[in-house]
Amino acid sequence: MPTDSPKAQIREFLVRSLGSSELADADDIFAVGGATSLFAMELVMFMEERFAIRLDDDDLDRENFKSIDAMASLVDRKRDTQSG
Repeated sequence: MPTDSPKAQIREFLVRSLGSSELADADDIFAVGGATSLFAMELVMFMEERFAIRLDDDDLDRENFKSIDAMASLVDRKRDTQSG
């Protein structure tokens, strides 16, 4: 996986923020622990800034943020809809 891929960048942010390097792409980050409301705000800001996307209220669903896979899919969807 290229280090500039959304998954790699999201993983780097999560490892730094949650302190868990044993995080698989499908792991539920809320089950790992450390995902506070402040962390959630930081994660949204990180994703908007890093990937140049705008997340709407409808996007702020736990399912979109529960894993690296889910977040990378959200980034891809938002890039597709916002680039057109």
